[in-house]
Amino acid sequence: MFINGIKINFLSGTEFEVTFINGKVFKYDVSALFNKYPQLKKLENRELFISGKLDVGGYGVIWNDDLDLSIETVYENG
Repeated sequence: MFINGIKINFLSGTEFEVTFINGKVFKYDVSALFNKYPQLKKLENRELFISGKLDVGGYGVIWNDDLDLSIETVYENG
């Protein structure tokens, strides 16, 4: 499934919510992935976490060259 995110809002801790092109809004806590992807623990740094952006086209959330998350993960598990 390909669905585009159009807006991201960073909440407390490691939670954020994404508004999708179809109007749905899903909240996601990236800490749920810390055991599977330990590199994501860097997102506990608040400044790094809130620096994230939707990539061009809205297909993912990108923090830097090493840290990103598929928008499908948010849509399917948020």
